[in-house]
Amino acid sequence: MSNNTSLGGGYQGISPVQTINNYKSSEQVMMRRVVRDGWNTQYATGSMNGMRRAIGPFRAVNGLGDFLSRKNVACGGPAEVHKSTVITNRGLRHAIQTCDTTGIPVTSANVKFVPDSSDYTKFRKLRAVNRNYNDVSNGGYQNSSYSAIMHVRRF
Repeated sequence: MSNNTSLGGGYQGISPVQTINNYKSSEQVMMRRVVRDGWNTQYATGSMNGMRRAIGPFRAVNGLGDFLSRKNVACGGPAEVHKSTVITNRGLRHAIQTCDTTGIPVTSANVKFVPDSSDYTKFRKLRAVNRNYNDVSNGGYQNSSYSAIMHVRRF
């Protein structure tokens, strides 16, 4: 969830060649797609417009709360939040405008949603994929032990 260009240490966006011992299922392909398309946001990095997030990485990546944990703010968000109006017994009044100066849009998520343990397990699995996104070694050690063994056997 940090800088995606150096994750795993390889070339950006590389997917190593499949070998006989390394079987890639469609699950791995879909996980990489979710990480690439869904986690490639400012919410996942932990800072936006110079401000650090106030919610944890799980809630930030899954859009389960406001980035700064603001309450009762309805300015600059999506259409449902931005166009909020107050309805009183006299009819429709002006739109709610409780803005702040951070420049970070308000969330439209249901902040009362409680994810279950399978959502958190999936998050941890995707976080591990994200950390090794550009790894060219397929989890191996890239011939380093073979070189040491050949050096010993040379004499």
